[in-house]
Amino acid sequence: MSDGNEIDEDEDAADFAEEADDVEIVGDSDGEDPEPQRFNVSSYGWDSDVEGLVKRLDRGDIYTPGFQRRFVWTNPEKSRFVESLILGLPVPTIFLAQDADSKRLNIVDGQQRLKTLQEYLGGRFPLRGNDIQEDLRGRYFSVDVAKTKKSKVLTDSDARALADSLIHSVVIRPDASDNDENKGHEYNRAVIQIFKRLNTSGRPLQPQEVRASIFHGPLDEMLRRMNVVESWRQLFGKQHSRLKDLEAILRFLALLNDGQNYKSPMPRFLDNFMEQHRYIEAALAKGLEADFQSVTSLVVKTRGTNAFKNGGTFVLSTFDAVMVGAVTAMRSGVTFDEKSLEKKWAALEADARFIWATEEFVNDTNRVSARLERAIAVFGG
Repeated sequence: MSDGNEIDEDEDAADFAEEADDVEIVGDSDGEDPEPQRFNVSSYGWDSDVEGLVKRLDRGDIYTPGFQRRFVWTNPEKSRFVESLILGLPVPTIFLAQDADSKRLNIVDGQQRLKTLQEYLGGRFPLRGNDIQEDLRGRYFSVDVAKTKKSKVLTDSDARALADSLIHSVVIRPDASDNDENKGHEYNRAVIQIFKRLNTSGRPLQPQEVRASIFHGPLDEMLRRMNVVESWRQLFGKQHSRLKDLEAILRFLALLNDGQNYKSPMPRFLDNFMEQHRYIEAALAKGLEADFQSVTSLVVKTRGTNAFKNGGTFVLSTFDAVMVGAVTAMRSGVTFDEKSLEKKWAALEADARFIWATEEFVNDTNRVSARLERAIAVFGG
């Protein structure tokens, strides 16, 4: 049994404490990660020249996943990679996965390499670094993308060698038999295992990183806009390196809109919600963003930046209940100021059933339902 509202089976919370982020998180996703099974993966090799890859990147045929890895190449590291291609040296294979709906290719592994090529051919940086050949230093790809008319550019032969360099890719086509029958047709077990095992940091991808890669689209873009709202950043702290702040916002949205149908485990519930609402309409997104900003701003004014924290711990069960309760009440015509919000919040904290629903096993179906029911009743009463 856990103290507070930490979950016994949650392995992620300890992982986050090691992240050196501002805030530890409890009441987090259940960390469901079933044992790997045997897969019959369909894939094929594909060789494309650099110029063709960049054109596909520019028009969105190859999609850069929404999550950012912690390792970001410096300019000298990018230059070293470009130099390798100019010199005709082999480079690592790139892994891509075909999207089930759009047929676009999502980058599984190789984001830094592809982004480097896109930036260099687009004139975003010249080649730099003491460890690359002297005759290449300071050179842009061509006069068309050089910073100034006096900028140095590659010779015609070097530019042609780079543009014609072949990059080998492995394209994964998900087998429908590996689709998760509960999580939706895009949540393919084989692809998820590949995502996790090719993570260049050597650490498994967290659930929201996987969701951002597979269910990219308007909902993911909305989550990222909400994630930079000033009042939210004050409440949560600095942006989380493993997207746990985005997952907290997704949790609030999913429980606000579909909490009456919640059934544990929480990761599966969030997976389903993100797939089903992946292409959220612009008008609905605008309204949700406005509600989120309004309530988080009022929370900061009412209880300060530590409103959802217990010490240095961000308590998700308090966050989801207060946010769902307040937004639901506002949608029914209730208006809040600092005094009225504080009164409702204090009443919720004193509610016996709410206390029961937040003291342990907070992602249990009955406790989530009870917590939301009490929050909606108290804030709307």
